[in-house]
Amino acid sequence: MKILCVIENDGGILFNHRRVSRDRILNEKILEIVGNKKLFISPFSVSLFENKDNIIVDDDYLEHAGEYDYCFVEDKEILAYKDNINMFYLFHWNRHYPSDFSLDYQPSLDMHLTDSIEFVGSSHDNILLEVFEK
Repeated sequence: MKILCVIENDGGILFNHRRVSRDRILNEKILEIVGNKKLFISPFSVSLFENKDNIIVDDDYLEHAGEYDYCFVEDKEILAYKDNINMFYLFHWNRHYPSDFSLDYQPSLDMHLTDSIEFVGSSHDNILLEVFEK
């Protein structure tokens, strides 16, 4: 599966059961990356994406996603699924936000960095996207 995740500078994803930030252009970039492939999200993430045919809302999406499917992760632990991940899109907010739930897997430990792109978001002046592959 292909994972998409957004973190702040210390790897945080959530604070007090809320996402640490959001950005309209980043969400558009995610949809551009996914194209017409399946994008699995949790019910928590529904408000970020338009209602499209290829978006699948599923509490257990990490269990159900296939090898070529995309999963947007912002409220799940993923370490247990690391052997199923063949590509990882890691977006960095490049800011420090308070967080109490962090990404529990570092793709740089067993994947190769294949691309690094910086872009300007709608609410963030500098967002870094790192793409890792097995």
